Amino acid sequence: MVNSSRLLTLVQEAASETTSHQRLEELARMNVELGRVVAANISATPELLQELSYSDDGEIRKAVTSNPNTPTDVLLPMGAEFPEELLENPVFSLLLLENPNLLLTEIPEETQVSLLKLANIPDAFVQWALTSRRANIMYAVAMNPKTSKLDLQKLIAEASKHWVTSRVPNVAKLHVNWAGEMTAGWDDFVLSILQKRQLFKDCIHEEQFCETSLWQMGVIPDSFLPSLHRNSLAQIARHYDTPAQTIAAIWQNPKTLIKKILIAIAGNINTPVHILEKLAGDRDGWVRRTVFQNPSTPNAIFQIFHEYEVAIANPHTSTAKLSEMATRDWEQTLLGIASHGNTAPELLIQLATAKSWEIRAAVALNPNVPMQVLEELVLDKRLGVRRQIARNPKTPASLLVRLLQDKKTDLRREIAKHPHITSAILELLVRDADYYVRVGVVENAKTPVEVLAYLANDKDAYVRKHVARNPRATEAILLQLASDSDSSVRQCVARNPNVPISVSIKLALDDAIAVRYSIAENFSTPNHILTSLTADKFVRVSLQAGKTLEYKQSFNQSNSQNNFVSQVIDDDYVVASNPQTPIPVLIELVLKDGYEVTQLAAKNLYQQLALNPAIPGNVLEKCAEISKLDIKIALLRHPNVPVSVLHKFTASSSFRLRRLLSQNPNLDVDVSLFEKLLQDKHPEVRRIALENFLRTTKKWENDGLREFLREWEAVHNSGTTAEKLMKLSASKWVLIREAVALHPDTAMLLDDGDGVMNISKKPVNTKNNYTPATLLEKLAKDKNSAVKIAIAQNINTPINILEDLLRNSLLENSIHIAAMKNAIARYPERASLYFGQYFHSYQSLSRFFVLLHPLAPISLLKKHFRSSSWLERYAISKNPNTPPHIREYLTRDANKIVRATAREEFNNRHLILHTLL
Repeated sequence: MVNSSRLLTLVQEAASETTSHQRLEELARMNVELGRVVAANISATPELLQELSYSDDGEIRKAVTSNPNTPTDVLLPMGAEFPEELLENPVFSLLLLENPNLLLTEIPEETQVSLLKLANIPDAFVQWALTSRRANIMYAVAMNPKTSKLDLQKLIAEASKHWVTSRVPNVAKLHVNWAGEMTAGWDDFVLSILQKRQLFKDCIHEEQFCETSLWQMGVIPDSFLPSLHRNSLAQIARHYDTPAQTIAAIWQNPKTLIKKILIAIAGNINTPVHILEKLAGDRDGWVRRTVFQNPSTPNAIFQIFHEYEVAIANPHTSTAKLSEMATRDWEQTLLGIASHGNTAPELLIQLATAKSWEIRAAVALNPNVPMQVLEELVLDKRLGVRRQIARNPKTPASLLVRLLQDKKTDLRREIAKHPHITSAILELLVRDADYYVRVGVVENAKTPVEVLAYLANDKDAYVRKHVARNPRATEAILLQLASDSDSSVRQCVARNPNVPISVSIKLALDDAIAVRYSIAENFSTPNHILTSLTADKFVRVSLQAGKTLEYKQSFNQSNSQNNFVSQVIDDDYVVASNPQTPIPVLIELVLKDGYEVTQLAAKNLYQQLALNPAIPGNVLEKCAEISKLDIKIALLRHPNVPVSVLHKFTASSSFRLRRLLSQNPNLDVDVSLFEKLLQDKHPEVRRIALENFLRTTKKWENDGLREFLREWEAVHNSGTTAEKLMKLSASKWVLIREAVALHPDTAMLLDDGDGVMNISKKPVNTKNNYTPATLLEKLAKDKNSAVKIAIAQNINTPINILEDLLRNSLLENSIHIAAMKNAIARYPERASLYFGQYFHSYQSLSRFFVLLHPLAPISLLKKHFRSSSWLERYAISKNPNTPPHIREYLTRDANKIVRATAREEFNNRHLILHTLL
């Protein structure tokens, strides 16, 4: 160790301009204090200064930036960290004289930004920056406390012209020279800004993980929940440790309730039942499925919802029943009621003011809707509502005229197809500039043939195609269109069921293969034409002509192939949708190829499973062969589901289905079911299975379950010995090892290496290899993450084990989060060493929360107090550990909120200090 007199001599030598270059290099490498003195010495060589610029010590780098001997290529980049020192360095002025465009050509952008934030920056620099069109440069000008109101006005005007800089005006308008000083309400203002998320993109992928982790650690209070990224809120709402009150807080903010968050809330076992009940009737099918997979959702809600679905599908459901159903306020149910033919006019009037535009649209289409409601809905902001008015056959011509003033093409097309359309409206629409509207005229069953003939000459082929396929088109029209220059129009003529023989003959000789093929597949084509087409040179045409002939010969004229197929399909539709159809028949239809009939049958089967508790076990076993999720949910909720079906679900790839299975009251019929679920790989499944198991009063004969119950009772018995806890720590059951890891006495148990336990009077913090390992240390190496999480949560886990868990797990890992939360609560000083990990280089809201927290490292506060984000500077000004000189600097900040906050905090601390003195 160097004594004080010797150190003073060395300092004087390091500061002397006569000291040799070699000696200065030796002194700089001795220690940090001497390095700082050498870095300030103008005799230091450029090579040595360049080496010192890489030092970890900020004061050394600062001195290098002030040294006029520092090479230019080293000096200019260092100005990003030390702009005042760069600006005051005499060499910088000389560089500007040599090259007036230095700011534009040689200075890195990071240094430009730092310089422009300084109050004493030359005005020429500011004027250049005002029109730079670079966001970071413009933000820096908005941060400069000397920027005048006139310059701010220029900045706002220029930045508003380009999307890259479009956010700059938001910051510029908070400048004290624009908005004036702020005297109160800055904290409320910040909270409102955060909740609106005005300053942040809503698509940062990494953001969700850091925000979610910080919230789980307790760093972000619930009051800031509305400001979090929507992905973060979904992660929080989904997590099985999120308490009910937090889920309720997320639910109460309608602005955040997008689909992914609703699904997360619907799937959480901690979600309050009243919220699950509301979500059970959500318009989105996936939200409802997730609710019904949640074991916390009572079966009664599941059954009532499907009872209502059946009632809505029944055209004979009474008006009184529909009115009763409407009181539950389920959006999906209200949508069905709004469409039902028996809904009372008074209820339709009420539903016409529903928040959901889909419900209002269903009211607008209801044939029983009162005229006064239609007149009000004509003014609805949603196109979907107005479109349904145009589709309603009861809508009078007077309302159609009002709707006609709308500029939306879809709406005018619906009007064009309306049965009440007048000749005046028709004449107007037949000349509409949009071809979709003219097509609507063609599709109207009441459009006169003369109008069809007029539209057969339309300039757009799409309109002529619709005329060509219209069954009301006359022979003259079809004959004209058969000579159309567009082959797709001629193809539509060939497909028309009323195509005349003369036209068929003409089109059978068409040059376009697609036209001849369409004639070949048209059942109206005469046999002699089909026979001639069997000799077509293109195989595709000849084969189709042969098939059509074969089909026509197989069925007589009264039962043509088209009618036969249509009849079969219609029969399947009727059977699939009939609530009286036996379940075996529905199963057969569900397993058939096809889509629409299969979907109808599956929905019917699902409802029968939900409402019929008396379905035999063998039928339920057959249902288990169906892969549809809705059927699986209904099976798991059915009171008679056989054990064989329950066994199938223990191997399901969906943890939600296994979780739903875990609460089934029939698990005690076969003990192997409980054995499998208590050892499931997912913690939520194990948790629900455990709750179900402990509720069961059955006396178990199975050795495995008896053993589990004995171990569970032992680990929760306050009188359990140390030796017994040691034995339980090696249990085959994860739930038991997890419980041991959470036991408050586990941290006091030492293992001498031979499995013999000793008891310490306080939790042990091992620091060397000779100290006996604690039981916690052994469990911290368990292969199952749930056991490690329990170790991280134990209120007596020592800091060395928590730090091991922090170092050996990823930031977003549940083990890491639990360990950090424990460390923050019990070892804040050590926890602060890891806090900087959550401060990312990219701009994000998580940085704000880290800088605001008392555990933020002072080095982080020092590094970012000039951040381009005023929210980050606000957080630093609020942080109780911010150094006084930084807080004093922030009292002169350009941003009115940062400035006011820093002044209040600065004055409060001075007042406290004065009181203490």
